[in-house]
Amino acid sequence: MKGFDTIPIACSLTTPELREREATLLAQFRSAVLETEELQDGFGFRLAGDSKLIALIAELIVAERECCPFLMFELVALPNKGYLIVRVTGPADTKEFLSGVFIQG
Repeated sequence: MKGFDTIPIACSLTTPELREREATLLAQFRSAVLETEELQDGFGFRLAGDSKLIALIAELIVAERECCPFLMFELVALPNKGYLIVRVTGPADTKEFLSGVFIQG
């Protein structure tokens, strides 16, 4: 992806906005995660195949793309209403950022 590594790893939310996001959308996502896999450039998250979670993930992706343009999201919905896999990756040093936002709370 052209220019992907040149996007700064920074969130544009203010501290109060980030705290609100952590208390709502990110908290809902973290509580739904069944398993976390460390990737070279980020993390993969496994969630139940519930259609409500697909809507939550879509909402999270839309919100995070606004404030963290360096993140790349992949959503895989396994067949027969199987697990959902969400991969969140980015340029070098993204994993440390993700640990603080998507994993710890």
